[in-house]
Amino acid sequence: MVAALVVHGGLTVTSWTEHGYSGFFQPFAASNTTQIFSDLTLALTLVNLWVFHDLAGHPRRALVWGLHVLATLLAGSFAPLGYLLLRRRLQGERPDTQAAEHTR
Repeated sequence: MVAALVVHGGLTVTSWTEHGYSGFFQPFAASNTTQIFSDLTLALTLVNLWVFHDLAGHPRRALVWGLHVLATLLAGSFAPLGYLLLRRRLQGERPDTQAAEHTR
């Protein structure tokens, strides 16, 4: 995950450096960019739904998920990568996870 985050971050910085923020991505400039935007929106929506279900039983489920959705809107796929890096730490806060470990 860290490698994906570093590589994706490097590509993003390179693109912003070469094209600037306004030229970075124009989703409705042509049909091909509209399709890519649609595909990315669908994929990140599915990831956000998975995160919601993955947080089942977490005491701060709504807060963590809300922050994840906000981060996804602001930073795109960096948010799911960050969630996957922090997932074990978040799972340690779940009461149902701790109870399941004691019954094994």
